Amino acid sequence: AGRGLDGGTARKFRVGFAPDSRDALVKYMADKDLDPSVLKDSGLVRQTNDGPSSYDFFRGRVIFPILDRRKQVVGFGGRILGTKTPKYINSPETDLFKKGLTLYNVSNASKSRGSVSALIVAEGYMDVIALHRAGYTRAVAPLGTAITNEQINLLWRFEAEPVLCFDGDSAGHSAAYRAAMRALPMLKAGHSLSFVFLPDGHDPDSMVSM
Repeated sequence: AGRGLDGGTARKFRVGFAPDSRDALVKYMADKDLDPSVLKDSGLVRQTNDGPSSYDFFRGRVIFPILDRRKQVVGFGGRILGTKTPKYINSPETDLFKKGLTLYNVSNASKSRGSVSALIVAEGYMDVIALHRAGYTRAVAPLGTAITNEQINLLWRFEAEPVLCFDGDSAGHSAAYRAAMRALPMLKAGHSLSFVFLPDGHDPDSMVSM
């Protein structure tokens, strides 16, 4: 609520919460008679190094489901509440989830293809949600890593010249530079990238909230 999310937006993006408990998910799924190996294969539960017990991977975090183009959940992102680090974590790589091959909100970006809204690439989940609320419904974000060749090609399937709009700080400028260097050898007729550079200290979320 402090970041401006209303209930409707939270429901649309299926934002949830993982309790700050070592085994809340383990116990819940045990009550549902789910095979524990499924949870381990998904990366949602991990095995201790010194025994047979398991523990939840996401704990005390706001949860952002990551959907593929068919709107099937393939992974999750978790944002810690408070000041602990790391601030964000993603599901580990699995047979379903390859973070370098997809984008957050990619299903909405593809569904809105042909709309007047530009295809904007931001840095994080909250930026995408804020842009969506401001009418930029085709906003997407890479998943905690520098943008990959596969993600650039995926963007070009939706838009000939997507707009990269990262945070207005040194890290955001570096991310834009890396994206440009990665894209240069891949440029082809009718396909390129555009860049928006924000004022110092701002990100897409703060700009659309002004």
